[in-house]
Amino acid sequence: MENKLTLKKPKKIVSLLLIALFIGLTAFATVVLANQGTIKVDASVVNVRTGPGLSYDIMTQVTGGEKVTMLSEENEWYKVRLSNDQIGWIASWLIENTEVSAATNKMGIVTGQEVNIRTESNINSDILGKVTNGTELTVLFQQEGWTQVQYNGQVAWISSDLIEISETATETTTVAVAKDDSATIQTVTTRSAGTNIRNSASISSSVVETAEKGESFNYLSTEGDWYQVELPDGQTGYVANWVVDLSADQTPAPTASVTSLAEATIVIDAGHGGNDPGALANTFLEKEVTLSTAKLVANRLRDAGANVILTRSDDEFLSLDERTVISNQSNADVFISLHYDSTETANEISGTTTYYYHDKDIPLAEIISTNFQQNGILPNNDIRFGDFYVTRENTQAAILIELGYLNNDVDQLTVNSSTYQSSVSEIIYQSLNQYFIP
Repeated sequence: MENKLTLKKPKKIVSLLLIALFIGLTAFATVVLANQGTIKVDASVVNVRTGPGLSYDIMTQVTGGEKVTMLSEENEWYKVRLSNDQIGWIASWLIENTEVSAATNKMGIVTGQEVNIRTESNINSDILGKVTNGTELTVLFQQEGWTQVQYNGQVAWISSDLIEISETATETTTVAVAKDDSATIQTVTTRSAGTNIRNSASISSSVVETAEKGESFNYLSTEGDWYQVELPDGQTGYVANWVVDLSADQTPAPTASVTSLAEATIVIDAGHGGNDPGALANTFLEKEVTLSTAKLVANRLRDAGANVILTRSDDEFLSLDERTVISNQSNADVFISLHYDSTETANEISGTTTYYYHDKDIPLAEIISTNFQQNGILPNNDIRFGDFYVTRENTQAAILIELGYLNNDVDQLTVNSSTYQSSVSEIIYQSLNQYFIP
């Protein structure tokens, strides 16, 4: 009897181990599935790219309302699995998640003179920064006298008494063409570079040609939200109606002019990087503060709906030519290079300086310099001509801003702080908002 019992014990132990293993694997699978959250595309159409950045090729597109599985996040981009099991990358500001929905149709205009932006919906919470009268913020929702907004790329709160809500400030208008009017359309003109002309009226169909910004094509017909057009080689293709402008005469339609920051493409260049540290401070390097400042500026502009491209989003080396190529190939409306200066003699000079090269750069330089003069934390040294490669070789309005001197005792203590860098991002945002007013 003892021998039989002894023989049964190993079987019992093995069974218990198998059960425990099964439970463990089930729990692990549950955790994995929980980490792979489902997200919903919020914009009307979103490009899925081969890597985490606007410089990567477009592999396909998904439309508003579609759901994809998020696998990971990198540099404000989501790695996703599509319904057909393709893996790609989507810009985080174009999808809906639990914290931020950049495509909200509500905007708020700050009505107070200098208003605190807080981490939570109460007056005792930490202050993230301050905004001035007239500042536009994307509104997420309101509750109990507080309004949740996007601020520098994160969720924040402002007193509802100090912000005025506009329900349709950022709506995107698409052109609907009635059958009776379609005969008057002569050409369609692309609004941006990289516009896909497809084989049929669907984002899932193959691309027959990729058009540049401002290209015009002869209009043939309308199919739903798509226009059939004639290509230069005689082929026909389809282009989405939300990415083109129409012309009702025989002349090519003009390129859509940018009349607001939300329509603009802005390139923000964080100076130096990688094996090029830039100027040296006692406890930090120029390449570090240019990058942290650039990210805050990018977040502030994206909150306003702008398409922002960072020349670098981490500590990598880029040549001056690479930086200008990024700007020129993206057909940017504005290029801004951020730097922190140094002089041979310590404490010789302090403050901000805005540099231009071409005459076309002067209006933007003057607006930014004026705002630094009025609202900057450090002294302002006005605008100056500067023969810098990144401004000289840019085909669009381009400026370079020195945001402080790292061998000045006061500047050095000031610039390496979120308070200072947030103020810089707000000044640049306000300046670009003024610059794009028609």
